[in-house]
Amino acid sequence: MDIAPIARAYRWIEYAAFGPALERSRFLYLDHLHNARRVLVLGEGDGRMMERMLVAAPDATFDIVELSAAMIARARERVGESSRVRFICGDAREFDITPGYDAVVACFFFDCLGEGDARKLIHRIAGAMNHGVWLISEFAVPDAGWRRCHARMWIDTMYAFFRTSTGLQVRALPPLDKLFAECGLQRTAKTSARWGLIVSEVWQSPGQAT
Repeated sequence: MDIAPIARAYRWIEYAAFGPALERSRFLYLDHLHNARRVLVLGEGDGRMMERMLVAAPDATFDIVELSAAMIARARERVGESSRVRFICGDAREFDITPGYDAVVACFFFDCLGEGDARKLIHRIAGAMNHGVWLISEFAVPDAGWRRCHARMWIDTMYAFFRTSTGLQVRALPPLDKLFAECGLQRTAKTSARWGLIVSEVWQSPGQAT
């Protein structure tokens, strides 16, 4: 999707809808990056996450794949021209993933992909990593009850908003639990917020140390 029309207002739109909940979700498990050396970041956004990751992983370099040039410009305003950060303006589905990453960070990124595209991308990245940790923050729909109704209402509203404002065509969340499990990844931590609507997770290769 082309987020350029709302890039400068994105933070305030986020805060109006969720307050600090999404930001807390992004930052929750950053300590898992402490020993990382090469990190792939999918859809960083406006640079708030990058500021924290540079501190959390002091010896790491970061490749940030972001479709929006406007968002990259916002991120550069925050982190400057650090030699540890490489911005790649392009579609992550077409990014040439080379071996060597030991961490992947994707915050509210996969909700912009359909199941087929998410599966292909996750399998490609996992295939290029012998071992590694994935930090995921994403929207989710609980299995039943009023929490499911609450989440469905919010997610349907968000997809309608982004379809109108950015041209996003996706209408449903991909089944990330299933897609990660297909690659042999194991979830080692999970925290939910907003009655199950927002989740933060850590996924790791079997045998990977935390």
